[in-house]
Amino acid sequence: MILALSISSVMMYGAVLIAIGIGLRLFVSQRRFNRRGYGGAQHYSTYWSALFISTFEGILMIVSALAIVLGIFLLIVELFNNR
Repeated sequence: MILALSISSVMMYGAVLIAIGIGLRLFVSQRRFNRRGYGGAQHYSTYWSALFISTFEGILMIVSALAIVLGIFLLIVELFNNR
């Protein structure tokens, strides 16, 4: 028996949100990795840049987590609607 899934717009939005969330997480993680020195600590040029960058990256991580959760929620809702 062949199970054919038709991809609806809600499923597409869910997949896009998950991809955006994962992309944001990878972007922030790469920036944090590139700032690390030999001892493993992150190095900033000034205190204010450290404060601004840490806050901005923290907000991006929260947004990415929300995007991933919302994307999974949309996929689950659409799967239960089609049953």
